[in-house]
Amino acid sequence: MRSNTVKVKYHLPSLEAVAHVVIYATGLTVYDEGKWKTCKHGKAKRRIWRKLHLTVDVSTH
Repeated sequence: MRSNTVKVKYHLPSLEAVAHVVIYATGLTVYDEGKWKTCKHGKAKRRIWRKLHLTVDVSTH
């Protein structure tokens, strides 16, 4: 199964201005039946991972 894509519209205010941003990327896991069920019954199912990227403007954080 492929994840859906999100189209983000953005514009550059000026080519002269330089924006300094901080990018943080992390992996998120999706649990469908709950972790307690895996621990209780001892069956490990394959987990679904999604990648998340956060961008923050350094000057306005």
